[in-house]
Amino acid sequence: MFQAVRALMIVGIVLGAFGLLVAIFALKCLRIGNMEDSAKANMTLTSGVMFIVAGLCAICGVSVFANMLVTNFWMSTAGMYQTGLMQVQTRYTFGSALFVGWVAGGLALIGGIMMCIACRGLVPEKTHYKAVSYNASGKNISYRAGTGYESKKTTAHDIAKSEDGRRSYPSKYDYV
Repeated sequence: MFQAVRALMIVGIVLGAFGLLVAIFALKCLRIGNMEDSAKANMTLTSGVMFIVAGLCAICGVSVFANMLVTNFWMSTAGMYQTGLMQVQTRYTFGSALFVGWVAGGLALIGGIMMCIACRGLVPEKTHYKAVSYNASGKNISYRAGTGYESKKTTAHDIAKSEDGRRSYPSKYDYV
């Protein structure tokens, strides 16, 4: 039974470490290549699930060990009074490590649930309209009263520049 408790705790620690590593790369302030927010949301959800499973493994491992302690205590107490002689036996009690294990497992469980809830805010919402970029008219076109629409004589070098002299290329921030 001690091997099962040890395995649960090791699985919990390993999943917690991998969940932490995935959560670090899922931060919004880190940009790796051309990663989109939907990929970050999936990574956050994955790390949240890893934290939930790690917390459950830690709580189960500590609880099984505590159950073994209680069972051992009652067995030793019952056997002590049956023979009529007081025997000196080693007894284990709940120590601080059990309480730290329960608290750590609970915090990992709560943190995983919060990360799973937070990943919904990272997914971009689907819009029902297509965004279109409009560029304001510059020095290229002039409107005059008279015979109708007339344009100024411009070169290709003047067309690519904006009013303040910089080149104007469309960017992803041009959408209104």
